[in-house]
Amino acid sequence: MQVRDDTAGGSGLSSMTVEISSAGELHCFTLNVLRSDELTRQGADSTMTKGERSCGWPLTRRAFLAKAAGGAAAAGLLNITTAIPSQEATSPVEPAALDTGGIALEYFNQARKRAAAIIAKLTLEEKITQFGSSGAAVPRIGLAAFKFYGGEALHGCGKSGAVTSFPVPLALGCSWNRALMQQVFNVVSDEIWAWHKKSGDSLAMFSPATVNMGTRDPRWGRIAENYSEDPYLVGQMAIYTIHGMQGRDSKYLKTIACAKHYCGNDTEADRHETSATIDPRSFWEYYSRGFEACVKEGQVFTVMSSYNAVNGIPTTVSPFMLTELLRDRWGFRGYVVTDCDAVNDVARGHGFVTTFAEAAGLAVSAGCSIECGSVMQRYLSEAVKNLYISESTLDEALTRAFTGRILLGDLDPPDLNPYNKIPVDCLDSSAHRELAREAARQSAVLFKNENNTLPLDKGSLKTVAVLGPMAHLCQLGNYSGGPRFMVSPLKAIRDYFGIPPAPAYYRNANEFSEFGGNPDREGSHEGGENLQHIRDGAWAACPGLLFTGATKFTARVACDSAGGTIEAHLDSLDGELIAKLSVTNTGSGQTWDDLSAPIKPVTGEHTVYLRFSGGSGDLFKVTSISLSPAPPIEVGASGSQKVVYSMGCGVVGDADPAAIDSAVKAVRDADVALVFVGVNEQVDKESHDRNFIHLSGAQHDLVQAVFAANPRTILVVSSNAPVAINWEQENLPAIVGGLFLGEQQGNALVDVLFGHYNPGGKTSVTWYRDIEDLPDFHDYNLRLGRTYLYFRKKPLYPFGYGLSYTTFEYKNLRLSGKTLARGGKMTATFDLSNTGRRDGDEIVQLYVHCAESKVERPILQLAHFERVHLKAGETRTISLEVAHTHQALQYWDENKYDFVIEPGDVDLMIGASSADIRLRGTVQLTA
Repeated sequence: MQVRDDTAGGSGLSSMTVEISSAGELHCFTLNVLRSDELTRQGADSTMTKGERSCGWPLTRRAFLAKAAGGAAAAGLLNITTAIPSQEATSPVEPAALDTGGIALEYFNQARKRAAAIIAKLTLEEKITQFGSSGAAVPRIGLAAFKFYGGEALHGCGKSGAVTSFPVPLALGCSWNRALMQQVFNVVSDEIWAWHKKSGDSLAMFSPATVNMGTRDPRWGRIAENYSEDPYLVGQMAIYTIHGMQGRDSKYLKTIACAKHYCGNDTEADRHETSATIDPRSFWEYYSRGFEACVKEGQVFTVMSSYNAVNGIPTTVSPFMLTELLRDRWGFRGYVVTDCDAVNDVARGHGFVTTFAEAAGLAVSAGCSIECGSVMQRYLSEAVKNLYISESTLDEALTRAFTGRILLGDLDPPDLNPYNKIPVDCLDSSAHRELAREAARQSAVLFKNENNTLPLDKGSLKTVAVLGPMAHLCQLGNYSGGPRFMVSPLKAIRDYFGIPPAPAYYRNANEFSEFGGNPDREGSHEGGENLQHIRDGAWAACPGLLFTGATKFTARVACDSAGGTIEAHLDSLDGELIAKLSVTNTGSGQTWDDLSAPIKPVTGEHTVYLRFSGGSGDLFKVTSISLSPAPPIEVGASGSQKVVYSMGCGVVGDADPAAIDSAVKAVRDADVALVFVGVNEQVDKESHDRNFIHLSGAQHDLVQAVFAANPRTILVVSSNAPVAINWEQENLPAIVGGLFLGEQQGNALVDVLFGHYNPGGKTSVTWYRDIEDLPDFHDYNLRLGRTYLYFRKKPLYPFGYGLSYTTFEYKNLRLSGKTLARGGKMTATFDLSNTGRRDGDEIVQLYVHCAESKVERPILQLAHFERVHLKAGETRTISLEVAHTHQALQYWDENKYDFVIEPGDVDLMIGASSADIRLRGTVQLTA
């Protein structure tokens, strides 16, 4: 064996070739890794400690090669670890307790033995067919095909049709309710099972839970997918999510949940080629903790590797990430799946190796079992032939994945599986809809309520003005599925006042009523549904569009082909042609763009028939059509009460003076103006981060114009991300926040606005005032002012903040002792009273601060919380427990390569938010 350094000057990458001679043949294995000078340029210290190495930093090119290729080389031919030792051995790690995904050890071992026996019967070629998200059938041994990708279930079953869509995870995080999480995802997994029985869909999911900590920064394009910026709150919510998904049966997994994107995948636009430079303390104390909770307490059975690299090593080929940490330290015994085409990125996006065969061999050797993509199935044969990986390593990888397949009951008679009793008619049931409404209510946050502006008194209102670009939308967020039942705020307000349906200037695809040529609907990444499988000659009809005053017709489309044409006709397929749009490639089938054409004046309500034409195959997708500008619509009246609606502006785009003037006219005589604002997937989404945090488009202009015309203006934030609403907080009397509250968002917001539900949600991330308050987007050092843990400026809304229609008093703190010793626990007990006139929920929060640490520690850090319901006038004694082993009491010591606990005083703080501490105490912590 020879190692040859092929580094050329001028590049941050070094090329290293390993030559392995066996049986007279020469096999080459090439790695491109960051040079030490490039690591230094990116912020790494050339004299790296054990801790730095432990979080994925390349030791040296040779040392990394020892780790990466040691298991991949032909078994028994060489021991690269011995041949090229690392410069400094790391401390031994005690083997972690076996994590069997909630399954009794006896049944886990039985499943693993069955899996190994199946793999032993397969030829090498047959084995390789199993490494994709769809494993091929092997008729020779009676093995049926199997999909390791059953779809997404991030906040609801990701099917289109009879499903229930819940609030996005960032909204659910605002509920701070563990039990609610388990209830919600028990329903989600019930519906996955119902679809499994209905159409044979797989039970192996690629979400939830999303626990990579992009929530550290509000600019992250997928911030809605995680629960919180706090690692403890993330872990707690994820644990109960997984319990709801996987069930607690001792023999069978209900479904397989997936913790993703592991790890450091916290920027979107450059995720396929970027390397997250993470210092050891930030890695161990923050970025990895959600995954640790998913594995050790949630017992998740799948972990998804991410696109990015961490400190120069793509996570998909990192033995440290996928084996040393995940399995050896945390005890993970499930299987690892790659993010889609992440193995391709190893060779192309990162340029880490030069061939796909090397990438495939490294990925499996590092710990991957299943690829979402095709590189493994296409190139593993070459990898084995070239001795990049042994067949026995493939066997182990597949045994892990097939163990999960067996624990799902896929190879057993259905009547043996208790989950087979779940009825198909549970889909989108009234009970599920009611839980979606309750989850939305618990996730709503009251940000401001000056002079008790809220709740509104329905009986005293004659005219209600509804405005803003989010009023008519029921935005669900990414990976939502396409439920049939969706209630926008405008619809809910109309229903609340008993006003029948009215024509509108906007319709989503789920409102299209007739089809021809077999297009169907799927869940859109933007929330709701879109038309798909649109082919030449297909058509669709959309009723109830109001044309009066409109001068422009718009269709929102996505296209990953050559495209085609949309014709819009009035009232029939052969009716008057009012608009013609040419659709071109938008980049992908879920990358959406607005196409518009001017229209001549038309009055009244009409049905629009869309006729599609183009070449062969699927042409494009359509998620909505709209008309603009939209003058105020008197949605309707019920007795002496009426509701008036005007959009005022779009989510994006410059201010239209005529549209804003229309909104102003709508509010002048109104008793209250409800303005619904926010950002959606037109602003930030998968693959696209924000570069601002204020409201997009002309929304600030709209709010200020409406407030100037009617000071009784209430703001409702319906958004997929926090937004800086500084002027609004300073000037408006009341603000309610709902971060994409699911299919029942309209009803839930009406419940809150009109006092049928007392809001109790609290922010699960910090809401900042200005982008200038944030560190560089690509800087992962938490201690530079990231999150409430280290942010020392004044936020717009602090972590854990939220108001109520009642008031709560904290008093009489008692600690169970003065010292918290090794192996012990401390209990903080206090009295909580509802001192107002309404029943309500309070989320009590316990924070700690290690006051005598020799290193910089968080300003304060969450250590416990509970959501408590109290009737008006009720007092209850609350007890919150903190163990000596709680992670908030530890920090990562880079020299000891371990978490340590420093003796000294620990401040205990109990309050209503991180900035509203009501009770304080001190305990002596011993090592």
